[in-house]
Amino acid sequence: MPGSKIARSGGNWIYGLNPVMEALLSDNGGVSVVCVGKTCKNIEKLSSCAATKSVPVNIVGKDYFDRFGNVSHQGVCALIERRNLLSIDELIRRAPPEPVFIILDEIEDPGNFGAILRTAECAGVDGVIFQLRRNAGITAVVEKASCGAAGLVPLCVISNIKNAIRALKERDVLICGADSETGVSLWEADFTSSTAFVLGSEGRGLRRTVRELCDTTVKIPLYGKIKSLNVSVATGVLLFERRRQGEIKKNNPQGTP
Repeated sequence: MPGSKIARSGGNWIYGLNPVMEALLSDNGGVSVVCVGKTCKNIEKLSSCAATKSVPVNIVGKDYFDRFGNVSHQGVCALIERRNLLSIDELIRRAPPEPVFIILDEIEDPGNFGAILRTAECAGVDGVIFQLRRNAGITAVVEKASCGAAGLVPLCVISNIKNAIRALKERDVLICGADSETGVSLWEADFTSSTAFVLGSEGRGLRRTVRELCDTTVKIPLYGKIKSLNVSVATGVLLFERRRQGEIKKNNPQGTP
């Protein structure tokens, strides 16, 4: 069924012109078939792009897209086979020296999840780890929100993220939880070594048992009247601060962030 989670199906549908084109243009997009509505204005463009990857294109009726519900599908969808799903051991083994990971603790909103994946790809994250249950999963909505990043970022779906945290700690990865209540200021934190950022749901934040496994917690200083950031925005702030510190370290090994 379109929109089903990758962890259960091994593949899923995406819809919309840009997500489908991004998947076709990607070296590891994993597109197995493209379906285009008879009245779609981009049939030639899609067919030409699909032909370069030897991906078949099926012309379908308008009602074919009803399965996605009331969304802006633009008369285009594609079935993709997930190629970037890794076990925690594979994720660690393939990571470069001093990697950066994201661990998601019950992010159930698909828009936020997709935005996090997009940010992660733009920041060059080496893997995103999330649970099979109580997480949005990679659905068509997430694919669209991620703008193709869901097929590019290494993903690890695990039954319990606590096991992933323990596995990373054994490999000297700093586990840094995002916590607006107890964390140290972002400006005082050191992210210049291997790091995994743990982010909780907007409503509840990190679960207590997950927070207790973190080596440290960090908070982003806020200067307005609203006391919280959207989780995808917070992810971006943390990741690019980590990148900033890494660039300083690379250009000045004896200096400090």
